[in-house]
Amino acid sequence: MTYKSSVAVTALVAAVAIAGQASAKERLNFAYGYPNNSAIGLAVDAYAEAVAERSDGEVDVTGFAMSLLSLPETSPGVRDGLADVGFVLPPYYPAEYSTNLFLHEMNLLVNLVEKPTGKEPLAFTGAMVEYTFTKCPECLEEYSAQNQVYTGGGVTPLYNLLCKDVKVTSVEDLNGLRLRAGGAGFVRFAEAFGAQGVRLPVSEAYEALDQGIIDCAMLSAPELTNYNLHEVVTDITLAVPGGVFAGVSSANVNADRWKGMDDAAREALLWGGSQMTAHTTWNFYTDDAAAIEHARGAGINIHEPDAELLAAVKEFSRQDLKTVSALFKDTYDVARADEIAADFEPLLAKWNDLVVDVDSADALNQVIWDQVISKVDPATYAQ
Repeated sequence: MTYKSSVAVTALVAAVAIAGQASAKERLNFAYGYPNNSAIGLAVDAYAEAVAERSDGEVDVTGFAMSLLSLPETSPGVRDGLADVGFVLPPYYPAEYSTNLFLHEMNLLVNLVEKPTGKEPLAFTGAMVEYTFTKCPECLEEYSAQNQVYTGGGVTPLYNLLCKDVKVTSVEDLNGLRLRAGGAGFVRFAEAFGAQGVRLPVSEAYEALDQGIIDCAMLSAPELTNYNLHEVVTDITLAVPGGVFAGVSSANVNADRWKGMDDAAREALLWGGSQMTAHTTWNFYTDDAAAIEHARGAGINIHEPDAELLAAVKEFSRQDLKTVSALFKDTYDVARADEIAADFEPLLAKWNDLVVDVDSADALNQVIWDQVISKVDPATYAQ
């Protein structure tokens, strides 16, 4: 092939690609405050591909990693139309999303599973999505008040202590430490053990550890690579504080954009929300062991908590789950807190059974779609 013909072919391919994008009826930007090669970035890629395929090319989604909006900016940014779709973390905005935050606070139930399989985060994400869509009108109303439409969630693996120059294996080791906390429950954990919970976005954990502002970050292991924390972390304590981060609205859509679409486009975005939920959760799940092994290979010290500390973590979980309902009723006016807590536990048990055989993101997506999101009517939802 000559140079001129090669150039001509390249130009033709580019023109076809541009024409394909231009022919899309809806073109959406997706803002997410994570690196594009992170578990979230890869999930956004899967979301965009799934939406394009489901809509026969009528809906085109472009992801913007850590550029269009930061994590703390995403909720107001989607509300105001700066992004069409966004990865929103409700615990960053407790006043706006109090009921959704309460559901997230149920995450300590994973610490109390009698026979854990390791798939508890997969079950929790399914239970969160089902409860939000089908049993929590207050949750959906909170999104509506922020001019957003909920289409999916996501859950991290168990939380660990990622520390700099600190070794934690006992209850006494926690006393006096400053711990990065991503939500109110993690602040309560810190205070229960004589530590200080410091509220920081995950994107600020690197600098806070590096400068000694915090001693440890309570985070899941994949954040070691997502945010290069392996460069500053020297010690990791596994399964402390436990729990998961479940306060995730992984693909919230601007409500004005949603209402302006036809039913087919909205159905494609619901399918995308199911995919985003599954891929976010599965990517974190599979990245967890890999991140720990990478840390071990990099010379980071990996610690197991002693028996007393493990027992104390479980006891904290039991007590916190008993008191959190009253706390949210009094502090955030979540009137149905007791009812939600009573309903959620058996729903989670159901999902623990549903995910036993899940072995891929596609398998998780199929369960979530079949059980929940396929039953959402795009013609009436969020109208």
